[in-house]
Amino acid sequence: MLNFGRAVNTYFLMKFMMKFRSIFFLALAIVLTLAAIACGSNSEPDAATLAKITPSETIFTLDDLTAVGFKKNKEFNVEGLTGAISAYYGFWGLDPYDRKDYEVRFYPTYADAVEFGGVFADERTGTDAVIKTGENSWEEGAKEARSCVSLSSNSSCNISKYGDYVIYGNMILICEGRDSTTALGQCVALLEQLGLG
Repeated sequence: MLNFGRAVNTYFLMKFMMKFRSIFFLALAIVLTLAAIACGSNSEPDAATLAKITPSETIFTLDDLTAVGFKKNKEFNVEGLTGAISAYYGFWGLDPYDRKDYEVRFYPTYADAVEFGGVFADERTGTDAVIKTGENSWEEGAKEARSCVSLSSNSSCNISKYGDYVIYGNMILICEGRDSTTALGQCVALLEQLGLG
């Protein structure tokens, strides 16, 4: 009798599942399709595909950036910025109401950018950036690199607005972002406009 009751329960459970099986598979197909569309429609720049240092014999200039909409705000004196031939502070964005700050430094060659520029760019970017007056290796641009944040009742303006940088050919592009991933995403967006992304 016990086995018969179990068999009846199993029969009705199977009948119930067969009745709603097509609805279950339809719902599953819809969920998987929506997930595929959401993953495939990501229009944000992909920082994961960007190499932080990209060898290239191309010699970039400010004109290359201004040709894609980069707005120069200030030219820095490169004295003390070992090996650099020019450096600029400016902003850029595809959306004119959401532009980001950038610092761009040019060197004679890719080899010079890597040999001399990396140390200075490391100092200017990230959570351990050195941007306090008198403590950094190159004073120019330190004021523009500062971002102010509120910490309880106090505010601090000794945090870098630049999350990271890339070296592409003879150019070091230092990009705004609260963290490395966000900043590299901004670097990718600008490099894509240069036809490099």
